Amino acid sequence: MFYCCPEIGCNNATLLEDATGLHCPNGHLFPYAQGTKVPVFASESENVNEYTSENAAEIHDNSLRWLFDTFETDEPSLRKTLIAKLDLRKGMKILVTGAGAGNDLSYLVESMAGEGVIFAQDISKQMLLVGAERSYAELHDSGVEFFFSVSDATNLPFLDNIFDAAYHFGGLNLFPDIQKGIAEMNRVVKFGGKIVVGDEGVAPWLKQTEYGQMLIKNNPLCAYDAPLSLLPESAKSVKLSWELDYYFYVIEFTVSNSAPRINIDIPHVGKRGGSIRTRYFGQMEGIDPTLRDKLYTEAEKQGISRVAYLESLLKKGIS
Repeated sequence: MFYCCPEIGCNNATLLEDATGLHCPNGHLFPYAQGTKVPVFASESENVNEYTSENAAEIHDNSLRWLFDTFETDEPSLRKTLIAKLDLRKGMKILVTGAGAGNDLSYLVESMAGEGVIFAQDISKQMLLVGAERSYAELHDSGVEFFFSVSDATNLPFLDNIFDAAYHFGGLNLFPDIQKGIAEMNRVVKFGGKIVVGDEGVAPWLKQTEYGQMLIKNNPLCAYDAPLSLLPESAKSVKLSWELDYYFYVIEFTVSNSAPRINIDIPHVGKRGGSIRTRYFGQMEGIDPTLRDKLYTEAEKQGISRVAYLESLLKKGIS
């Protein structure tokens, strides 16, 4: 069983399977979508958009045709370019969030050399079931195992550090909490694994041009900025690029378990003195400017930094 209970307080409890769906020891039931083995962990009721309607897959297919015709490119070239950023290898376990109708899955299979596991999730049951049906029909003998779930990308039903990579193409801008969606992908991918996400977002230097304004008027989501500020502190090897003539931002990064590391105690040489630690953690209340100037002058006379002189005075006063 690859899934765990996503409900608050269940502490990622292991799920048990029967004919109706998946069960958690604390009584939560996640039924299979009718006629399938696709568990339903979440409802799209709180995040309704065009891709949660009954004809969502048709709307999505029409949008893609418009996209590739407008930018005069072909779908395989773009998808292969994006998936190549994942550095996939044979036998990997991959997560696709916002998988929709499964348009990326055949290209992922190709990159995995016909061996591995793909988990595809989407909040839209209508979209995901179409994707599952298409994939089972077209890729059932590919050598890659597929698992589909109707679930919330901001509350994934998976344990920490179990995937080799995670991928998201389109739909990130529609997440109710983009930062949490990225954080969840980061949580479930192993240290050293790659995450690649992308969505509409015209490059900043083009937003005020006629080109950018036309695209934003046509689709307000194009006004979104690439959410670099929402990446986890531990993200490594971060890269930002654009595809489709700067219409679509792409962020890639490597998952790690450590924030950037620096030595904050290296002393500065010069009049001010101190270190990163003292300048950040040691800030004090303001004093009279005239007194401050006298302190600076005296420190210079004694040939020591301002911080060193101030600390000496404070130590004497406290003792």
